[in-house]
Amino acid sequence: MKKRSLGTASALMLVLGLAGCTNSKSTSDVTTEATAQADVSTEATTTLEETTTQEKTAEVKETNEATDEATSEDVTTEDTTENETPLPTDTSEDAPTEEVPTTVSGQTEEATEAATQEPTEAPTEAPTEAPTEAPTEAPTEAPTEAPTQAPTQAPTEAPTQTPAINGDLNWRDVSIVVFYDWEEPSNTKYGKARAAYLDKIQNDHKFTIHVENIGGWGESYTTQITSSIMAGQPIGQVAELDSGWVAGLMNSKMLAPLDNLSALNFADPKWNRNVYEATTFNGHVYGMSTTFEPRGGIFFNKRLLQEAGYGADDLYEFQKNGTWTWSKFEEVLRACTRDVDGNGSIDTWGMVNNAYSYYKIAALSCGAQFVTKDGSGHFVNQTNSAQVLNAFNWADDLRKKYALLKPAGADWDYYYGCFANGQTAMMVAEEYEKYYFTGKADPDRDLKDAWGFVMFPCPDGGQLASYTNDYVMVIPSSYDVTEANEIAYAFNLFTDPVPGYTYNDALVDKYASQYPDSKAVSETLIRMRNGVNFNYFNPYVIGLEDVLNPIYDAMYVGAKTPAAAVKSIQSSAKTRIKEQNATLDAAEAAKQFTWNQYK
Repeated sequence: MKKRSLGTASALMLVLGLAGCTNSKSTSDVTTEATAQADVSTEATTTLEETTTQEKTAEVKETNEATDEATSEDVTTEDTTENETPLPTDTSEDAPTEEVPTTVSGQTEEATEAATQEPTEAPTEAPTEAPTEAPTEAPTEAPTEAPTQAPTQAPTEAPTQTPAINGDLNWRDVSIVVFYDWEEPSNTKYGKARAAYLDKIQNDHKFTIHVENIGGWGESYTTQITSSIMAGQPIGQVAELDSGWVAGLMNSKMLAPLDNLSALNFADPKWNRNVYEATTFNGHVYGMSTTFEPRGGIFFNKRLLQEAGYGADDLYEFQKNGTWTWSKFEEVLRACTRDVDGNGSIDTWGMVNNAYSYYKIAALSCGAQFVTKDGSGHFVNQTNSAQVLNAFNWADDLRKKYALLKPAGADWDYYYGCFANGQTAMMVAEEYEKYYFTGKADPDRDLKDAWGFVMFPCPDGGQLASYTNDYVMVIPSSYDVTEANEIAYAFNLFTDPVPGYTYNDALVDKYASQYPDSKAVSETLIRMRNGVNFNYFNPYVIGLEDVLNPIYDAMYVGAKTPAAAVKSIQSSAKTRIKEQNATLDAAEAAKQFTWNQYK
C-alpha cells in the first residue's frame, strides 16, 4: 500500500476509484476515503490508501490460485414494461438480519410472460459482436435481501426545467465517447432503416452526432474523461461508463444532473428504469440508458442432453412452460452426470462454472440482492440476508454433487475449455462469455456441438427473473444548463426507436447472428429484456465487489461454507457502504452537484 498526494489528473483517477474500477467483469483494490471536496479543479491535498490496478486476467488467475492453495426461426417480439415488485427497504446502512430458514422458499408471485408481437421485419442478419469486456474473473458479490429496492424518491421540490428547444440546434456537433468499437447500423433491413432515421433527425433538427471509441477498458478511458472534464473541455458531450465507474465521477461532481433538462422525459418507458434508479441520489438523476445487455444464464450442450434422455430443445420448453425451476435443474444435472463407460469414474458432468458467475447468478436470479437503496438514494447492506444465504447454500449443494471442479494444474479459466470440449452438459455464465468457448478468443476452445442458452431457473413456485447491470450514459458537468439541454435533445433523438420498429427488433438485429439457434434470442434474450429484472447495485458502491469477490472461489473449492463466507465479509461490506453514503452526503452538503463546474 502506498500513500500518495494527489495533484494531477491522473492522480485524481485514484481519488475517484477509477484506475481499476470494479464491476462484474473487472475488479480493483482501491479504497476511497469519503471526503467533501470544495473544488476538484484545485490540486487535491487529500491522501488515500491505493493499491496498484492489475490486469484483469492476472488478477483473476491470482485469485483462483490463492484459493486453490487455501484448500433465423420466426422471432416474436414486443416491448413490455418491466415488472418490479417494490419492497420496503431499511433506511439504515445495514438491513436487519433475518433468521435463516433451513429450506429455501420459493417466490409466491405467479410467473409472468412477456407478450409477443411479430417484428415489423425480422432482421435477416446481425453484426457479429465481440465482447466489450474481458472475461469475468473469479471475483464475487452476493445478493442480499428481498428482490427489489425501495422506489426511487421523487425530489421534494420540482426541479427547475430548462426552456423547451424549438427543434433547431444550429448545427451543434455532439460527440458520444465509448470504450469499444461502436457498431454502426448493420446492412440488414433494420440497420438500413436506422441509418435513414439518423440522417433524417440530423437534417431536420440541424445537428450532427457521432460515436467515437477513445480507448479500451479501464484506466486509459476514464483518465481521458476525468482530465478533460477538469480542463473544461470534455472529450465527449456524452460519455458511456461501465456501472463500476459511475460512483467515482458522481462522488467528485463531474456528472451533470439530468432531471431538470426539458429535453429528457424519464417517464418515457424507453429509458432503462434500473439505470435511472441506480444513478438517482437525493431526487436527482445522473445517468441514463436505453440499452439492455443480457446477463446471467445457462449455456447447454444439446448432444449431451440428448444422450442423457432429453430432447435437444427441452430446456427451451421448460423455460417456456414454467417448469424451469430449481428442482428441474437438479434433475437435469443428475441425469447428465454420467459414468458412460462403467469404470466407476464420471465421464460427463452436469455443469462446470466460473465460481463468480455461478453463485452471483444463483442469488440474483431468485431475487436476492447484496445491496439495495432507500428512498433517498442511500445504499443499504443486504449481504447478510436470508435470501443470499439460502441461494448460496442451494447452489453449493449442487456444486458438490454435479460440478466438474478445477483439474490440478489447470488454468484459472479452465471452465471454458471443459465446456468447449464436451465434458459438461451445462455452464452457468454471463451471456457475453459465449465468446470464450466458440473459438473467437481461443481456437482450441471451440464447441462443435449444437448449443443453446436459457435463463437461470427460479425457485420452485417462483418466476423466472434476470438482473441488469447496464452501461450508463452521462453528460459532464462542464456545460451550462442551456448547452446541456441541447446535448440531451440530440441524444434523446439518437436513442429513440426507429419508426416502424421496436427495441426488441434492435436486440434481434444485434444478437441473431451470434447464436446457432433463434430460440436463444427470441425466447431467452427477449424474455430477459421484457420480464422481471432485479437491479444490481454493487458496482455503484466503490470497493464493494472487491469485498465480495474472494468468497466465491472459497465456497466453490470448499474452503468456506456459505455461512462462514457471508459472515467473513460483514465488517468490510458495511464499511464500504458507509463510506459511499458519506461521500455522497458530503458532496450534496457542499452543493457540489451543480452545473458548469469546470468552465
